[in-house]
Amino acid sequence: MSSVLSSLESLNGLIAFAAAVQAGSFSAAGRQLGLSASAVGKAVERLELRLSTRLLNRTTRSLALTSEGEVLYHYADKVLKDLHEAERELSMRQHNPRGRLRVSAAPTLARRALLPLLHDFHARYPEVIVNISLDAAHLDIVEEGFDLALWTGELEDSSLQARLLGSYALITCAAPTYFAEHGIPASPDELADHHCLHYRHPDNERLEPWRYKDKLIHKPACANKALNDAEALVSAALAGLGIVQVPDYMVRNELADGRLLEILKEHATATRDVFLVWPPQSAQIPRVRVFIDFLVAQLGPQLSQGTPS
Repeated sequence: MSSVLSSLESLNGLIAFAAAVQAGSFSAAGRQLGLSASAVGKAVERLELRLSTRLLNRTTRSLALTSEGEVLYHYADKVLKDLHEAERELSMRQHNPRGRLRVSAAPTLARRALLPLLHDFHARYPEVIVNISLDAAHLDIVEEGFDLALWTGELEDSSLQARLLGSYALITCAAPTYFAEHGIPASPDELADHHCLHYRHPDNERLEPWRYKDKLIHKPACANKALNDAEALVSAALAGLGIVQVPDYMVRNELADGRLLEILKEHATATRDVFLVWPPQSAQIPRVRVFIDFLVAQLGPQLSQGTPS
């Protein structure tokens, strides 16, 4: 039976059949469905033909279910009620976004910039459940089943939709105690005489270059220590272990209260872009759409807060 009921025509026949049973006549069912009595009757006849069985005994005054019709009506009524409930649920979600939202984000960006915003988002959309995966590498978000991702740096997949949220500056800094002991370098070249703490990518062990407007230091001579966690880099810098280069949003408070001191400002430390990316079809889902709009309004200005003009 599954094979003969797999067409749209059969679904229309089921709707006409169930309506006729509930209304008691083809004419009454037609009024409910916006069809003529003849159209309802023909839809039921085509359904009977496809199933090779009689579903209704007809008289000029009434309709009566056959035993086969009773079996089909039992299941058809349930199917049509489920379809109606699904339609109602989808309609509600258009007006009140709900459901699970899967987001991939760079770990430091998620901890420092994204997570602090989620309280406000949940206050606005309490029925949206946000699941965040901390991923150092850019994943194939379609293959991995993510609704969207927060990426830094250059975009890699042109098949995704993307929105530039903002950019952040890279701050070269260390604790005052470090500079008191080792002095302050006046140029990127002088970093070779210092203790520098570098970020090592956990996926491929590559050292992250230090970036300046006119200089990219790929393998710094000062890279005597490397950590695969940006938060640990900041902790090490605060402990006076050496100089780090980290996103400005990670150290704003530490710079403001003097626990860290920025250096090499005149060398115009480069900025890096932050993109929100998603599969083209995802933006049609209400919970994804409102999350995109929220991040554009809230995260974008926060990222650009410390970016030099």
